[in-house]
Formats: sequence, structure tokens, C-alpha cells
Amino acid sequence: MKKKVLFIIGTLQSGGVSKSMVSLLNAWDREKYDTSLLLCCKEGNVFSKYLPEDVNVIYNPVVEHVMGGFSSAKWLLLHGYFLLSLGVLLRMFLSRISRPLASELIAKMMPVVSHINYDLIVDYGGQQLLYYMVCKLSAVKKVSFFHSDYSKWSFYYRADKKFYPSVDHIFTISETCVDSLKHFFPNCADKVSIMENISSPTMIRQQALESLGNFRERILEMKSDGNIILCTIGHICRGKGFDFALEASEVLKRRGVKFKWVFIGKVLEEDLLKLITDKGIEDYILLVGIQSNPYPYINLSDIVVHPSRFEGKSISLDEAKILCKPIVVTNFSTVGDQFVNRKNGTICEMNGEAVANAIVELMNDSSLRKSYQKYLETHIVDNSSEVNKLYKYL
Repeated sequence: MKKKVLFIIGTLQSGGVSKSMVSLLNAWDREKYDTSLLLCCKEGNVFSKYLPEDVNVIYNPVVEHVMGGFSSAKWLLLHGYFLLSLGVLLRMFLSRISRPLASELIAKMMPVVSHINYDLIVDYGGQQLLYYMVCKLSAVKKVSFFHSDYSKWSFYYRADKKFYPSVDHIFTISETCVDSLKHFFPNCADKVSIMENISSPTMIRQQALESLGNFRERILEMKSDGNIILCTIGHICRGKGFDFALEASEVLKRRGVKFKWVFIGKVLEEDLLKLITDKGIEDYILLVGIQSNPYPYINLSDIVVHPSRFEGKSISLDEAKILCKPIVVTNFSTVGDQFVNRKNGTICEMNGEAVANAIVELMNDSSLRKSYQKYLETHIVDNSSEVNKLYKYL
């Protein structure tokens, strides 16, 4: 009989964690293991079409709605879940006072979706999913993932410190992230280690050749007019440095640089869009929204720019490296886990002027661009074997 494994994730809507989950499941030995995925929220399932067909997807709308807002409270009330509806309203109030308490309440309200005693459960989202796994689901082994630098994301510390000791292992994505978790949870230090986000060069290169239709023609026309094409993957928010990108765009425009900047991601902070108009850079910015396959956009670009304030280990940067693109990246705390300055990319200070300067240097220095590309071409790694680190818990 096959051993039973359950993965848990909040959403496959967008972002690096969702993409990493899909890559892991594609690399996972599904012939050997009976594999299920608890998908807590179905809204905007951008990456679900890339899920292997033999993964059993578990979805319960009640789980989704206990994580929601006023509309979810109304849905629960209309469907006879009076106490859960009140619980959502209480959680919304609590979240203003204490995120840990609010997340623990979500976990308590989430219904038990399976009574199977799994051989392994993998929480891939953290926080309320971790608490839910520990308290309500049954397994021989339980493993949790944390996908960022905990020192930049310690909002849930008071709850995490109660639940992390109950799991068998905690995986994170870089040395910096390991050190951060060990610092915050010294009693769990012996069960913290790295498991890299899985990126398949073969799959990425294949998907990079997919058609963009009319957009490709637009980009090629822009290039023929002398524009350099910049590309950034990340949500439209300050955390991802969108404001730095707009400042850099303003500098580039002032210097007379011909460019178009493509942004792939969901708008999370609407007020930033007004800055595009305020700075008079509407003609330079192309917002294409969430894309399940961003690789053709990267492939068409001349330089990939990643102006983020913080990262765990950026999947989109690993993908840009696989496609051998010259990269400009800001000096967030974990950047050294992926880049050596002027070897495989340019690391710059965290402000618009510095980002603009780095872009201009790469534009004007073809030998530097070629040196990055040559290095990346000889350092492409298929890390699908990272999945073996989970098999040891089966």
C-alpha cells in the first residue's frame, strides 16, 4: 500500500510560494506516494493548471471563508455557520490587536478536512496552516516550511514559538533564513535546515517559448524603436520595491534613456499607481498583471530588475538566471545567498537613483552584460533533487 502524503497551501493564486509548491509536486514521486493537496483558497488559481493530474486536490469552501472578510462572514451566515460567521468578525477585530491570536483563531475555526492518519503532512504556508496542521490533522510526521527571513517577518512569533516545537522539521530556503530561524527559535535549532525552491531549467525554457500573441509584436516594435526592455516580477507594493522602480523610471526619463518597463504581478497597493501619473512616466510603464507563465516576458527583456526591500530566496530571480538574463538587484538582507556582485548580477543600494545607475551601466557596458550571461550559462543547476530531503521523513 502506498504511503499517504498531504501538502497544505493557502492559495495557488500567484507569487513565489505558489509557484514553488507546483514545482515541488511536479518533482514529487507520485507513483510511489499517494499525494494530496489541501488548497485552502481557490480564488484566482493562476498556477492550478500546472498541477499534476494525479494529485488529489482537497478543497472545502468553509476553510476558505473562515480566512475571509465581511463577504465571507455573510456567506457563512447564509449557509448556516452562525458561530463561524461570528468568529470571522471576531478574527477581523483581533487582527488589529494581535496577528498571532487572529491566526490561532483561524486554525481553530477551520474544519477538519480529512480524518486520515497520513504518513507525512507538509505545511507549505506557515502561520495558521502550521497551527491547523499541528492541532487538527493526524500524521506520523509533520514538516513545516518558512519561505522568508524571519527577522523581516516575525509578526507571528508569539504563536510560532508555541507550535514549531511540535513539528518534526522546519525547512527554509537559504542560509540567511536558517540563521534567522535558529536565532528566534533556539530550542528548534537542531531541526532547521535548507530545502531550496525547486526550479526546472527544462520546463522554464520550454515555457519561455510560449506565444505572447500581440504583446510580443508590441515589444519587438518597441525594441526596433531603440527602447531597452526592463522586466520586474513581483506584486505592485512597497515590499517589492515598486516605489524604487518608479523613482528609477523618473531618473531614466530625466536622463533621456529610451526604455519600457514591464511589471508582472498583482496590484496590492493601489496608491502606488497614482505615482505613475504624478511622475509623468505613463508611457514607460507596462503593467501586465498576474501571469501564470512569466517566462516569455523575461525572455523578451534585456535586463531583469528586482528592486525588493526583502526576500527569502527569490524564485523569480532564480528563473531569470536560468534564462541567462543580466540582472539588477537591490541589497536586501538575503541577496548574498543568490548573487555575487559583478559576477552573476549587479547589486545596488535600495533607492531609485542607485537602481537607475545600475540599469544605465548595464545598458552601456556590453562586456559586463556578456560576462553575466556567460557566467549564468555555465552555472545553470536543476535542483529537482531537493525533493529527496522530504523523502527521509517517509
